[in-house]
Amino acid sequence: VLPFPMSLLNTLATSISARATHENFIDDFAAETLKLLGFNERGTTVSTRYIIPLTICAEANRVAQMDVCLIHRPTFILLVLVKDKTLSNRTDAEAQVIAEAIAAFQFNNRKRKEHGLDPLDAMTIPAITMAGTRPTFFLVPVTLELSNAVITGQHPVIHTRVLRCATALTHLRRPITGMEDTEYRKLALKRFLAFKRLAKSHWVLILEGV
Repeated sequence: VLPFPMSLLNTLATSISARATHENFIDDFAAETLKLLGFNERGTTVSTRYIIPLTICAEANRVAQMDVCLIHRPTFILLVLVKDKTLSNRTDAEAQVIAEAIAAFQFNNRKRKEHGLDPLDAMTIPAITMAGTRPTFFLVPVTLELSNAVITGQHPVIHTRVLRCATALTHLRRPITGMEDTEYRKLALKRFLAFKRLAKSHWVLILEGV
């Protein structure tokens, strides 16, 4: 696992002390971690606070703001990362992950059409939540049927099964301890790298023909 540079350790310290009052520090820390681990390779960019349109219940003027996302040139979203705001405002981070994955699906298919490509019937969107500096990893399968159900405000007929992997050390006394702990940080970075390899296998379809 790569060692943390001093600049990122400083960002980590700021993120921990900032808490919910300065959530942008968590975004910056997450974005820098993705860059450190090479998520932004081969024409991809790590972007923070990226806004994309989302059509929901026939309202086409809605938007979704990605706390952090990975974008492949020109504009295809490969991964979304969401801050877990459960403690500050009771927002369900997992529900937000699914909503942003659906927004990414709609956005990617819209861009495929603009480039003369056929829309995909399904995409698996890799996603991450950050509860402070504690990552949880998701694979969110989004289908055209699910997206259309959201667009029309209907319940989808088929259930969506989301895969989830939390990052935890059983010996830690405080369950809220994150990457400030050296052992936890080693585990989290290993999980990030493993997830990058897994995510790449799902990006192939998203980038098909691009």
